[in-house]
Amino acid sequence: GPDPKSVYDPRILLTGAVDAIGTWRGGLLDKGSWRESLAGWGATTICGRGRLGGMPVGLLLPEMRTVPRTRPADPADAASKEQTTQQAGLVWFPDSAHKAATAISDFNLEGLPLIILANWRGFSGGMRDMYEEILKVGSLIVDNLVDYKQPVLVYIPPNGELRGGAWVVLDSSIQPEVMEMFADPTARGGILEPAGIVEIKYRRAQLLETMVRLDPEVARLSASLREVSEDERRNAAAQLKARQAMLLPYYEKVAERFADLHDVPARMMAKGCISGVVDWKWSRQFMHGRLRRRTAELAMLTRMTTADPDAGRDRHKRTLRNLIRAQVPDRKARMPSYDGAMNEQAAAAAAASATDPAEMDKKL
Repeated sequence: GPDPKSVYDPRILLTGAVDAIGTWRGGLLDKGSWRESLAGWGATTICGRGRLGGMPVGLLLPEMRTVPRTRPADPADAASKEQTTQQAGLVWFPDSAHKAATAISDFNLEGLPLIILANWRGFSGGMRDMYEEILKVGSLIVDNLVDYKQPVLVYIPPNGELRGGAWVVLDSSIQPEVMEMFADPTARGGILEPAGIVEIKYRRAQLLETMVRLDPEVARLSASLREVSEDERRNAAAQLKARQAMLLPYYEKVAERFADLHDVPARMMAKGCISGVVDWKWSRQFMHGRLRRRTAELAMLTRMTTADPDAGRDRHKRTLRNLIRAQVPDRKARMPSYDGAMNEQAAAAAAASATDPAEMDKKL
């Protein structure tokens, strides 16, 4: 596959490609099944349909590269001209956010499970974007996810980051009955990036206090300022300032690394933000098995609700969960982590353990 730290065509993640030594590397979808839609509109968002283990699915992912957007001249204004602007990748602009909301609505109407490869840094926030109702189309994404009836898997790919408003509109708490979020071990997630967190919560004053606590030389010079004469105090202050200036870049890097540790998948999982950590190597097997299981569960919940509408949805969920725990051998279908805990045989077994609705009915 592509180098996750470089800028590449993200469609390769879906379709697969031939690597540098001529070996075919498969993607997330079945070979040859990817069909992109709405390609000429909102180019910083990619949407389409494909098959995962024979199962039809809808897909949504960001364009990583900078793309041009052409605004045609107004035919009613002789003075207007065609304008071409550049749109950065990994960002939702008004047109691409509207495209994402439209695609989600279409997939829902078609009854397709949805896979979102979430690697967005947020929404654009310029004056023109506000004029073009970026907030309105962003909320439309949330509205369409709330109404979604099929399973939705949000996955942060290798070296991907889900930040800012993009995290807000894709959070699984929007529709917890159908939405789940997973992440690759190298992914990151959080509203602010580490540099932004440091600028707000670990500023220069806090860094200098940390130096006094950790660096013996800075602690000695700081203490001497209160005990020496005026001339010696000026000399000690100059030495202290020079020492702080030398150490500050290193402490800033350490502070950013410390803030980055709050965005790793293990921390996201500990806070309940994601359901599990899934290595990209096993993502195809895992998502196939997970979608089959979730589709069967939702179909069974619908049948239970139809048969006994007075019991309530929550009661049906508890009943189904207890039945599955009692009768289905695989009690770890929702494993907390696949990082280092899953081999090829386990991946195949996890995919095979998910049954179709008819077989699930028999077990229940």
